[in-house]
Amino acid sequence: MARKSYVQINGVLYDKSEPLPEGVSSVVSLPTVHGDLPDFISPIDGKLYSGRAGLRDHCARHDVVPTADLAGLPPKRANNEYVPDRAAIRESLRRQFYK
Repeated sequence: MARKSYVQINGVLYDKSEPLPEGVSSVVSLPTVHGDLPDFISPIDGKLYSGRAGLRDHCARHDVVPTADLAGLPPKRANNEYVPDRAAIRESLRRQFYK
């Protein structure tokens, strides 16, 4: 008698020698390991920061966020409510030209 082999998906055992039933996916999500970030020179203070800890330190020190964290946010709408004060602009130009 041959040995049977099973795979467990979401707590249910399935025989490896048979195809999976309809609607059952064999794709498994596993944790991933990412390498450290490369060193970078801050455009704010010109210092060298290294790795993720350096990035966290830089962000905390200067109260900024990395641009990668902003991905997926909706774009900021333009301020269309601004209406120039044409009378003030004319008066300012008149004062400059006719001193």
